[in-house]
Formats: sequence, structure tokens, C-alpha cells
Amino acid sequence: MLTALGTTDDKITGFEAGASDYLVKPFEFRELLARVKVLLRKSDLPQEKTNILVAGDLELDLERKMVRRSDTYIDLTAKEFSLLEYFMRNRGRVLSRVDIAEKVWDIKFDFGTNVVDVYVNFLRKKIDKGYDKKMIHTRVGFGYVFGDI
Repeated sequence: MLTALGTTDDKITGFEAGASDYLVKPFEFRELLARVKVLLRKSDLPQEKTNILVAGDLELDLERKMVRRSDTYIDLTAKEFSLLEYFMRNRGRVLSRVDIAEKVWDIKFDFGTNVVDVYVNFLRKKIDKGYDKKMIHTRVGFGYVFGDI
């Protein structure tokens, strides 16, 4: 962050907002270059990436292809796993059957089929049954919403 605000409170606010560094004006250009070089070196280091999607007490591990809710592991088929991943990546959004069919099945939606509804039902039985908080919600006439609404 490059700013004219130089009090300790200003700096703390900047760092809490996500700044990696904080430089107050006026500044020496050589100092700015040195700070940029340090940040660039840090970006070259291997970053530990998290490959776990979390929604409430539900976790989806993308590397190990495992799903856990609370302390219970849940067995999913490959298609159920893909559907859950799509839901979790689009948490809170209304997803139509057409959206789901195109993104999860990579097909143009056939309005005569109920494959999306069938798989959503399979998934509901596995991740929602027995839990007070339901994760998959139906929006009549629109589609489905995922999340702890």
C-alpha cells in the first residue's frame, strides 16, 4: 500500500485490509523498488494451496476426492462428487437445471429428462439426511440453491 497516511492506526488498518506492505509518502524510489523485489520473490515461492471447499460443517477435499460432514465421511459417486463441487463453488446462487446439466454433465439440457433432479435427490440423501441444517434447497420454478440458508 502506498499512501500519505502514516499513523500507526493507519498502517494497522491497511494491513488488516490485506496489504502485504505499507509505504508512506514521501518515499525514496530505491526503497519502493526494494520492497517490490521482496514481494516478487515471495510470489515465486511455492504456495500451499488449499484444495478443500468448506460450507458450514461440510468439507469437500478435491485432491483426495473425499467428503465429510461433521465427523462423518460420506461416499459419493464421481458424478455426485462433481455435482457437490459445482454446488459448493456456486454457494448461495440459484442454479437452474439447465446450468447444472451443462456444467456437471456437459450436455445440453433435455427438458424431458429428470437426471438432474434424480442426482440432486441422491446427493440430498447423502449429505442432508439426518442433519438439522439442510444444504441443498429447492427454489420452485428456478432450480436449486446450495448453502446453509
